[in-house]
Amino acid sequence: MDILSSLWGGFGSLISKILPLSPFSKYINQLSGLPYLGYLNWFIPIGTILTIFATYLGAVAIYYLYTIILRWVRAIE
Repeated sequence: MDILSSLWGGFGSLISKILPLSPFSKYINQLSGLPYLGYLNWFIPIGTILTIFATYLGAVAIYYLYTIILRWVRAIE
């Protein structure tokens, strides 16, 4: 099991070196200096909205992936 975890860790390290940094980090850092952002976030919970939206997109992506696999094996038409 130790070999599998070391391989998985090496693969993760390789992928993190290959992938570029976030293109949005500059904009996120600029938003952190806004003094009224906390008050706006109290009225409109942006973090919660983004979490729900990401969960929804993940569920839809899993559904489409599942249907593609089932069509590939001819389980559904």
